[in-house]
Order: sequence, then C-alpha cells, then structure tokens
Amino acid sequence: MKSVRLNEIYRAYKDDISVFLIYVREAHPADGWQTPQNLYEEVIYDAPTTVDERAEIGHACQIALDLELPMLIDTIDDEVERKYVAAPVRLYVIDREGRIAFAGGQGPRDYDLDAWERGIREQLAATAG
Repeated sequence: MKSVRLNEIYRAYKDDISVFLIYVREAHPADGWQTPQNLYEEVIYDAPTTVDERAEIGHACQIALDLELPMLIDTIDDEVERKYVAAPVRLYVIDREGRIAFAGGQGPRDYDLDAWERGIREQLAATAG
C-alpha cells in the first residue's frame, strides 16, 4: 500500500527535512465527478465551500489512509493547486531557497515514491557540508 511506503519515507527523513502533506481540492466530489471505487469505499464528500470543510475532509482522508505526515490545507481558492498543479497527487522537494528541486509526475499513474525518495536524498546531499 502506498500510504505505508509514504509513512516509511516520512519517518526516515523527518528529522532532516520538513515533510508535509498538503490537502488540495477534492478530486472526486459527490457533487461532481464521483468514481465507483469511492462509492464502494464510501468516500463520499461534496466539494468543500469553506476552508473548515476542506480541513474536515482532509483530516478524514488522513485518518482513513493512516498517514503519519503532518497535513496542511490549501486555501479554498486553490492557491497551492494552481501554483504547483498538485491534483490529484504530486510529490515535490523544495530546496532551501524555495525552488522546486524535484517534481514528481502527476498521479496516480506517475506517482513514484522511490523517485521522490531519491530526490530527497539528492537534496540532502547537496545541502550537506
């Protein structure tokens, strides 16, 4: 399961870097494009209209997927999503100057945790010494 590997990477590097999960807009809202898998798993949420609603859904997602990473919530006007084209799933490494040092492919097809971990290791090596 991908969330287990995500937690492993987080535990391995959390003392060396800041790692966050950022919850952006709901990918498959009940009042939009719903998937059969979400219906089967009872993941049924309308698109949030407030940041509090978005936070509530993000927290439910974090619990359901057993994600250990601290979660930040995108603004209701999707500021992070627009800047990083983060939906539905993207992995990034941001360097100390705030530049993108690694940008993973768009998920779910190009969601590559091993490549992300390599990006983390490369950034740590570049900033060491």
